[in-house]
Amino acid sequence: MTAMKCFNPVALFLLLTALCACETFNEEEQVICLPVNMTATVIQGTETKKVIADLHYIPETVLLDHITWSNHQTHYFEYDEMERMHVVRQVKVDAKVQEEMWFIYDGTLVKRIDLVTRNLDYTYLEPLDSIYSGYIEYTYEGQNIIEEDRYEITQGGMREEYVWNAEYEYDQQGNMLSSRASDPRTSSEESVQMTYDLAKHPFSHVQYYFNGESFVNNLLSKTITKDNFNYSYESHLNEHGYPETINEKLGTSNTRVIRYSYIYL
Repeated sequence: MTAMKCFNPVALFLLLTALCACETFNEEEQVICLPVNMTATVIQGTETKKVIADLHYIPETVLLDHITWSNHQTHYFEYDEMERMHVVRQVKVDAKVQEEMWFIYDGTLVKRIDLVTRNLDYTYLEPLDSIYSGYIEYTYEGQNIIEEDRYEITQGGMREEYVWNAEYEYDQQGNMLSSRASDPRTSSEESVQMTYDLAKHPFSHVQYYFNGESFVNNLLSKTITKDNFNYSYESHLNEHGYPETINEKLGTSNTRVIRYSYIYL
């Protein structure tokens, strides 16, 4: 996994949650499908909140061009001459900030991401400055990221601080089975355990950056040990074996409904 789950790939919600190219259950006939819309309805007691993402691709390719979010963000993707993800620019209109991720490779694997923040002009949303805010480094086992380390540059750029460590374990298919994250400054720690179905994840064949999850199969369960939260997931698949709807529950309570729509190639 490059800094994308095999970043030939990788992970909206992401997402984000995600994105796909899909194939039929009939091995003799394969259909490529690309997600063009993701709608997540978050249920909080008697209130609900909806987040929508529209995905756009570079014409005649399966490479993401940009994602437009309903929460006043647009994410733009740029690639190098080898069609590897080179820069992701997250333009946050409400905050008047542009956050950038610059990818550095070792062969096909992303070994480091440099983080840059730019304040935007309030009227024209043009960058006013450029602030190097930190970086992320990855350790691999084969194609899978097994460790992630993050560093922040203190205000004024005088010192770097180690702020995040995460370790990951996978099954033979590349599904992330567990993650353990800690803050070296406070020694606080959080562990997550996961199980999966056998269907295709919506992000299965779309190049995306690593966000702490895998994009092979879909979640069946997720347990956050620190808070003893036990989530379960039920997926309703389309005719090609990819989820059109995913229902998330915490115990017996519905907490999130995610819907996908696709185009087929």
